[in-house]
Amino acid sequence: MKTTKWIFALLAATHFTTLLQAQPSIPELTLIPAGQFEMGDHHGFVDPKHGGDETPIHTVRLDAFYMGIYTVTTKEYCEFLNSSQAQKVIEVRDGGVYLASKKELLCETRAMSPFSRIGWNGKAFTVLDKKEQHPVICIRWPGSAAYCNWLSAQQGKPLCYNTTTWDCDFNKSGFRLPTEAEWEYAGRGGLQNPYRNFPWGDEPDATKANWPESKNPFRAGPIPWTTPVGFFNGQLHRKSDFGWPGVQENFQTSNGANGYGLYDMSGNVWQFINDWYVRDYYAYSPSENPPGPANGSLVQDGKPYRGMRGGNWYNGENGHGRVSNRNPSYYRGPQDPDHPYYHLGFRVVLPVNAESRPVIKPTPVQHVPGREGKTGGGSGGGQRRPRPDGSPRQPGGEQNGERPPRADLPAVNNHISGEFLRKPFGNFILRSSVVTNGGPLPTEFTGDGVAATLPLEWSGAPAETKSYALIMHHEAPDQTKWYWILYDLPATVQSLPKNVKGVGTLGNNSVNRRREYAPPHSKGPGAKTYIYTVYALSAPPQITVPLAEVNREVLLAAMKDKILATAELRVVYTRSGSSDDRNPGAGPSRNRPDGSGASERPPRDSSKQPEERRPAPSQ
Repeated sequence: MKTTKWIFALLAATHFTTLLQAQPSIPELTLIPAGQFEMGDHHGFVDPKHGGDETPIHTVRLDAFYMGIYTVTTKEYCEFLNSSQAQKVIEVRDGGVYLASKKELLCETRAMSPFSRIGWNGKAFTVLDKKEQHPVICIRWPGSAAYCNWLSAQQGKPLCYNTTTWDCDFNKSGFRLPTEAEWEYAGRGGLQNPYRNFPWGDEPDATKANWPESKNPFRAGPIPWTTPVGFFNGQLHRKSDFGWPGVQENFQTSNGANGYGLYDMSGNVWQFINDWYVRDYYAYSPSENPPGPANGSLVQDGKPYRGMRGGNWYNGENGHGRVSNRNPSYYRGPQDPDHPYYHLGFRVVLPVNAESRPVIKPTPVQHVPGREGKTGGGSGGGQRRPRPDGSPRQPGGEQNGERPPRADLPAVNNHISGEFLRKPFGNFILRSSVVTNGGPLPTEFTGDGVAATLPLEWSGAPAETKSYALIMHHEAPDQTKWYWILYDLPATVQSLPKNVKGVGTLGNNSVNRRREYAPPHSKGPGAKTYIYTVYALSAPPQITVPLAEVNREVLLAAMKDKILATAELRVVYTRSGSSDDRNPGAGPSRNRPDGSGASERPPRDSSKQPEERRPAPSQ
């Protein structure tokens, strides 16, 4: 037992009484040495939603600091909540946790979000679903800053955050969130000659990180599909030790730690940083210990957002896990700004001798001529900022200052989220005789084969079921694509044979907008996950648009109040051939339910936004 006094700084002069309590868990830290690096994208990436925000490349010099080897776990965060609750520093309202008498949400409990791993029984907070060592999720930026203040108080260190203004004092050696520069410097792990794309090198490797492409055994069962922190450590893991939901008895990981020994700097969960997100900040960022801008850019909903780094388990090519990738925390999923926070966490830093540094204040936001554009977007041109000493820079992956464009794809915006309409129910399951849940989709059911529809069967639906509907979709980096819609299935139907015909009513697909099955035929190589969802309904959906206009969003809206239960089957298809999916001769087009055939090669439209590698929400 230990007596501690901790000051939460609800107001500048507010403090709290002494509390007798057990020593809390302290995140394990490692020293990140002082040094300098060339911050920004060295590989010519173009992000259409906020292009140019990773340039100009610029020199940054940082003093030494300690950083959490892992992201903060659910167990660690729960200790903070219980300690704060005992002090009456926080309160729970409608399942959300807030500072007492304050409006900023710190985190969600299960009562507020079905994805939260934190329970509240009116007296204490508990970890749910045996996720003690998984990263804490369903938090907000103030909740991560408040944790840092609490941790500082437990260790007798100065508090960095004023919880009235949420300003950070960078001249205090207390726990805080990393600045964006600190995060990227640490994330690179010392790899600077040449600069690499990922914390371990240039090769994307899903055995080193929990990305959507990963086949790790935690990617099964109900979402969120996080892994325990540090899971990708190069060891052979056993189901008997971890109790994962997947069928594998063993799983061999590769070591995803970087040169500084930091884990999960790519994938698993996005990580809040201290900085506000400003697209053009790199054009005028200070070179010495840059603290971030004084306020944030307004994005699509007219609000500023803090930045997040590191990528995630949920969406995006390689989970958006490039080490230079910048992202405002607005971009989380298809229904931004209301997408769940089930893939966002944080890790802490502890500066060394911050009091001895020159006074550090956030950088006033500046207007950068030539970088105007739509909110949160624009082009940065890939230019490199001159060195502070005026010396020339050496090439670092860019050619002539230009960035290669990405292939154009039509954008599809989905306002009704299938995620919120998921209703798992008892033993209601969906299966196929030719593929297991999470298994590889045989080629014959894709555009590379004969494009057959998958045989499906389901059982265990609620007794009140009057109708079924089926949707097959894929969460692309910037949109949701759907390939098969079938509704008005009678309650007596509990299976669909291969190449089913004459059952139910077909909706359209997002590939060619025809009422037919569109087989997966995406850009390759790379693994993509396709989700079959069967909906048990209390009544058939009432469709008020022409049949040719029944898309995924229309059907979800029509079913929203009729869904009794849902069951899912997830399959993975990996293309190993050409990446050019616009080749009109690639892949047969036959055996569709209506005999017409769909090809996942829509005409290019140069007016459309290029494909996003981030939520359009995964980003």
